[in-house]
Amino acid sequence: MHDTTATTSATVGAAHATLGPWRALGLVALYFVLQIAVALAWSLLARGLGAHAAILRQMGASGMLLLVLLAAAVPILLLVRTGWPRRWAAAALPGFGVRWPGWRWIGAGMLLAALLLPLVIGLNALLFPRAGVTQSVLLVFDQARVWMRVLLTALIVLLAPFVEELLFRGVLLAGFSERMPLRRAVALSVLLFAIAHLPDTGGHWQVLPGLIVLALGLSWLRLRSGSLLPGYAAHALYNASVLVLALSPMLRGSH
Repeated sequence: MHDTTATTSATVGAAHATLGPWRALGLVALYFVLQIAVALAWSLLARGLGAHAAILRQMGASGMLLLVLLAAAVPILLLVRTGWPRRWAAAALPGFGVRWPGWRWIGAGMLLAALLLPLVIGLNALLFPRAGVTQSVLLVFDQARVWMRVLLTALIVLLAPFVEELLFRGVLLAGFSERMPLRRAVALSVLLFAIAHLPDTGGHWQVLPGLIVLALGLSWLRLRSGSLLPGYAAHALYNASVLVLALSPMLRGSH
């Protein structure tokens, strides 16, 4: 009986040891490299086809963004789900925490998002008062067709937040926590989350404090609830709110 328990513990420990910080970083990097690679491939294909690239031109930047998000998200989700199945629903680190925490925590996540949104916007306005920080992903909505706007909204609000939570509060936090104290693991994952989003804001460093505050709140939800889903709910609501605020002038102008 003792030998069986020891063998089981060793097996679980070995399974946990197969991630580590560098492999976790590699998965996060792969997600963004896939986005860049697909965007470059789209551009090269459009140029190479020349006059025959009518379909690509009709889809425009919105079509490219749609393909970029899907082509990066789907492989990453499959890699993580099939590569570390025992971690997927494990609540405690180094698990990924993809488990149902109860409606109370989902509500807590949405409440936190409602509290963080004005704080983050206020920080951005205080540190960068002369110009608004508009994410590049929002620029494509102006010329996109209605059906494309619906698809992009679904990806930006529902898919992208889940993948990012899985990578930053799941994979990255789990990998870091295997080799360093929890506080340092959280700090590094928060900082990398903020830096990874700088290109979407035009590289304005002034948005870093707001992104760090957001990431800290999402990390707190992950650790306290033992689940990624409250943070996902908060992240999705935050993205939806930012999208509505950013697009509101355009939507008013269309009436």
